[in-house]
Amino acid sequence: MKDLGLAFDRIVVMSNDIDRLGGIGRFMNQMAIEFHSLGIPVEMVGVGPAPVGHLQPMSRPHDIDTTILMSEHNPSDWTVRKFSHKLNPVRRGRYRVHKRLEEEAVSKLRHKFVTWGPRTLILCTQVYGMEYMLKAGYDANDMSMPRVIGQYHGSAAEASNIGDMNRVRKSYTDVDRFICLSSEDAELFQAAGLNNVGWIPNPVAIPEHEAVQRRNVFMSLGRYDSIKSLDYFLRAWDLVNSVLPDWSVELYGEGPERDYLAGIIDDYKIPRATLKGRTDSVGDVLASSRVHVLSSQNEGLPISIVEAGHMGCPSVAFDCAPGVSTLIDDGIDGLIVEQNNLPGLADGMRKIAESPELWSSMSESAVEHASHYLPEQVMRLWVNELLELSS
Repeated sequence: MKDLGLAFDRIVVMSNDIDRLGGIGRFMNQMAIEFHSLGIPVEMVGVGPAPVGHLQPMSRPHDIDTTILMSEHNPSDWTVRKFSHKLNPVRRGRYRVHKRLEEEAVSKLRHKFVTWGPRTLILCTQVYGMEYMLKAGYDANDMSMPRVIGQYHGSAAEASNIGDMNRVRKSYTDVDRFICLSSEDAELFQAAGLNNVGWIPNPVAIPEHEAVQRRNVFMSLGRYDSIKSLDYFLRAWDLVNSVLPDWSVELYGEGPERDYLAGIIDDYKIPRATLKGRTDSVGDVLASSRVHVLSSQNEGLPISIVEAGHMGCPSVAFDCAPGVSTLIDDGIDGLIVEQNNLPGLADGMRKIAESPELWSSMSESAVEHASHYLPEQVMRLWVNELLELSS
């Protein structure tokens, strides 16, 4: 271990699952790599397996251990709350499977608490993972337990809007630190009742990529999910595609809204728009595209904006969270559009596409801005947090 004066012999990066398609999966992997580079043994723990079709294996040192607490996927629709549910034998069966898997996960965690001990630091990146730690008997006042830094990767507004704020308060009030993604969110989480709040942006490495030819493509990297509202992206493109005949749209991801999005393309007869599905070549996709579009309803600190910036691909994004204005200097390295302003999103796309000079300037500025989030920059902040907990 490097002589940093840290009190920890092991760091555990814990989440709902490991190597899941999307930003949190990439964040977990990067944090494991960066902690490992400090000379500290690292383990990654997921409550359950990544959903079918959403596993995206990632590169990391072979001696980073991984543990999945559940031996199989948790069933969907397992709750038995209504009278009709109790009369449904299939539903009751799913509930029994869920309880078996929950007990399995809790039992493994209890054993790990003993094995890990107080010189282990757990970075719990999602509330669901922390809830399982509490079920397993985690007690912040028990000095034989590991130390814990908790995280929420959405914004404080998102936590309030989707009903997660109470879960955040219940799960993270007593942990050693709660780290969110922006100074604005830190103030809001503190106002909501957390008194152990700090903020650190996500570290984002330059994606691996080959030298590829740049194409006139607007693209997105995100789940085909309602929170990403990719229908806004498609409808904005429908407003401007006729004046941009040599441009096209590519949506990379996977998720439950694939058929819905395909239906929009078909029903509106939107030309030159393609659902590309998941990709294992994020760097090549970004390096070959000109503009990254983020049309989400909620985000934390969107990794895709930084990854796009590393590749010289400026973003046009809805103002869906404080993290967006942290990552984009509006008009300099990208454009920020009022939330759900469809004509505004279309106009931003058209503005960049019609001006090669503007695109070139934004591309250069995006690379410079993204460099602030390189792992070597962000890890200085994490080391300071670890040192503070070691004192």
